[in-house]
Amino acid sequence: MKIYRLSSSVSGKGEFAVLRPSNKQNIKGVDVLDVWWDDWCSGGDKIGDFVSCGAINVCKTAVFETLIENFKELKNVELRYNKTEKELNAKNIKRLKWLPKETIPLTAFFSPISFDCLPQSTIVTNERGMIKFIGVAELRGNLVIPREQGKGLFFSSDVIGDFDFFTLTNSGFLLCTERVKEFCANQNYENVTFLEMGEII
Repeated sequence: MKIYRLSSSVSGKGEFAVLRPSNKQNIKGVDVLDVWWDDWCSGGDKIGDFVSCGAINVCKTAVFETLIENFKELKNVELRYNKTEKELNAKNIKRLKWLPKETIPLTAFFSPISFDCLPQSTIVTNERGMIKFIGVAELRGNLVIPREQGKGLFFSSDVIGDFDFFTLTNSGFLLCTERVKEFCANQNYENVTFLEMGEII
């Protein structure tokens, strides 16, 4: 079974709004996550079913409620919206084109479950302890660069069991199974792309 990472577009036809998360918080260690509406890489002011927020996964609260009904291993975190300097100093807030025009409840989410990958996984760790995945699918703009054959993350099916959401040990990247991808496709969720990361074998 293939595994994926959820990604949200920051540009394109839909012109979706983008959140920037606090770089001082770990989503697994807080009850409330600080975020800002970001103008730097925003495609517009539309809020999609999933919202780009750096390495943090964010979706509409209604979408999260549907996910948690079907995939029990998810945890949610509330968002606290902060104002950027541009918002605070704006003479006419309506001229800030990246700010959403409507208020839609959003939720950050993660899985507290983590697993070690198998030795044949193609990952490297640099001197700062940062993990780099070799040969996995990437999103560049709206173009998906496919996963290279035989490369990526590999997990044992005996270890993963029935879990559909999990993270690689010592990594913040949320991974999911094909079942999640198929579920989201059947729900017609917008602004979510599934990047192939590897396989459960």
